[in-house]
Amino acid sequence: MKVPQASGRSEVGANMTPMIDVVFLLIIFFLVSSHLARQENRLPVELPVATTFLPDNPERTSLTITVDAETRWRVGGDIVDQSQWKSILVNYRNESGNNASVRLRTDGTVPYQFIEPILRESAIAGISDITIAVREGER
Repeated sequence: MKVPQASGRSEVGANMTPMIDVVFLLIIFFLVSSHLARQENRLPVELPVATTFLPDNPERTSLTITVDAETRWRVGGDIVDQSQWKSILVNYRNESGNNASVRLRTDGTVPYQFIEPILRESAIAGISDITIAVREGER
């Protein structure tokens, strides 16, 4: 017995082209974002020395703020001024929710008066998880 074949009808199925496009876009996004994250750690900053410290959790993502020896504030490699802190931190807190954390990289020669505004604005924005990057010293 011969099985009748449907003539003129096409098979119903999912078109994979848009899904492949989305996957490639995600790959590009993660490559670019990881490249930018690595660039933040390359900014020339002589971290302060600490004799005791807790290692940072590498799986935690946080907003990295760098203060260089010339007391310039940088977020993601871009120089920002004090008038922008409130909006940057509030936007970051809104995006991250309760998981918001700040990683502060500062040159060891920078006076506290340039660090305090960051700590104050972070607290006002509702960010209480602040890590200060240091390098291990002599024991």
